[in-house]
Amino acid sequence: MEPTISLNGIGKKYRIFTRHMDRLKELLHPAGKKYHHEFWALRNITFDVDRGEAVGLLGRNGSGKSTLLQLICGILRLTEGTIQTRGRISALLELGAGFNPDFTGRANVLMNGAIMGYTMEEMEEKMQDIIEYADIGDFIDQPMKIYSTGMYVRLAFACAVNVRPEILIVDEALSVGDIFFQQKSFNTIREIIQSGTTCIFVSHDMEALRSLCNRAILLENGEITYIGSPIEAINIYSHSVKKASVFIPPAVYHPPVAPQEVHYQSRDLMSPEEILAHNVISDTSKGYGTGAMTILGVRVLNKNGYDTFHAEMMETLSFYALIEANETIYDTIVVVNLFDRIGTFVFGGGNREVRHVLPDMSPGQSLVVRVDITFSVKAEEFLFGLAAKGALYKGAETFNSHARIDMLGPIVVTYSKPMADIPFHGIARLPFEVKHAMVEDTAAVNDIS
Repeated sequence: MEPTISLNGIGKKYRIFTRHMDRLKELLHPAGKKYHHEFWALRNITFDVDRGEAVGLLGRNGSGKSTLLQLICGILRLTEGTIQTRGRISALLELGAGFNPDFTGRANVLMNGAIMGYTMEEMEEKMQDIIEYADIGDFIDQPMKIYSTGMYVRLAFACAVNVRPEILIVDEALSVGDIFFQQKSFNTIREIIQSGTTCIFVSHDMEALRSLCNRAILLENGEITYIGSPIEAINIYSHSVKKASVFIPPAVYHPPVAPQEVHYQSRDLMSPEEILAHNVISDTSKGYGTGAMTILGVRVLNKNGYDTFHAEMMETLSFYALIEANETIYDTIVVVNLFDRIGTFVFGGGNREVRHVLPDMSPGQSLVVRVDITFSVKAEEFLFGLAAKGALYKGAETFNSHARIDMLGPIVVTYSKPMADIPFHGIARLPFEVKHAMVEDTAAVNDIS
C-alpha cells in the first residue's frame, strides 16, 4: 500500500538580505552580484507516513517544524525534493489561520470548506455538526473579530475535524481552550486516526505526543536527527534542551558539601554488589542525559525481598538504584517514572517529592537509593524508568537530567481477589472516604421535592 504522505530529499531555502535596498541592488546589478546570504530552513528531509498513522514533530523553536507542515500543505514552495500526498488535507496551522475577522463564523466555515474543495451544499450539511462541536452559541453569526482566543480555536478545530479529511495537519493549536475542550479535541483526534485518517502534528505537550503518536520525528537546525519511538524522541529532545540550558556562573561556584557518612547497612539498604547481582539494566537499555551521572544498576523487589516485576493492586515494590557521579553534583535527585502500555506518563516521583534530601556528590562517588512505590493503579502492564538529576552549581534553580533509562520492565499489576472487593475503579486510586446518614422524616423530604 502506498504511503499517504511521501517526502523525498525536500529542502527549503530562504535568501536573507541585510537591508531592503539590497534586494533591488541584486536585481539590477549588471554582473549579477549577490547581496544576500542563504539560509536553509530545511534540508535533506525524507520520510513516509502511512494511512492511519500519527506522527509528531519535535524540535526547538526555529528547527523547521512549522515550515515543514506548510510545505506538506502546499502553502510554501519547495526549493528542492518532492512531496506526494494522497487525499484531502485539513490543516490547523495556527490560531484562526485563513479566517477573515470581518466575516461571521458561519461565513468563515463556508469559505474554509470551499478552499478545501467542498461545495456549498456539502458544507451546509456539515454546518450543524461544526456549530455543535465548536459550542460558541449565537456567536457563530457574529464577526470573528469579536471572538475570544478560545472561541477562535474552537471554531477552527471544529472545521478541521468535522470535514473528516484523509490527512490532518495540526500545528500547536490544541493547547488553547479550557481543559474540557482540550480533552474533547484529543479524543476526536484519536477517533479520526482510528478511522484511518493520517495525522501529523506539532505540540510541546509531551504527554499528548506520547499518547497520540505512533512515531515521532526530531528536527534540529532544519534536519532530521531521529525518527522512531515517541518516548525515545521525547527523551532525546528533553535532554538536549536541558543540556543546552546549563550555565555555571563562576561567582556562585562552591565546592560540594561532604556527604554524611551514612552507609547502606545502617539504613536497611542493599549493597552495590547486591544491586548489581540482579541488575535489570541490560545491554539493550538505552540511556540519555548530560553524562554527568551514570545509573550503574537497578533492582526491583517485593515486600518479601524477592526480585519481581509483578505486583498486586495496592502492593508496594522497592526500586533500588546505584548511581555514580562523573562530575560535581548538587541537590541530587533520583526519580522513578511509570508509563502505561501506550506510553502515557502515569507517575513520576522520587526523593524531592517526599522532602528526602540526598547528599551532594563528587566525581567518582556512588550512591544507593531506594524508592518504595505502592501500585494504587489499575490492573495492567506498565513500563518503568529511572532518572538521576541534579544541579551543576550551588543554588541553581534548574535541575538537569544527567542520566535516564526508560522502557524497563514491564511491571505487571494484577488483582486476584473477587471483583466485589476491588479497592477502586478507573486508572488510579485517589484518597477518598464515604459517610452517610439515614433521613428519619421521609415525608418532609418528599414535600420538599
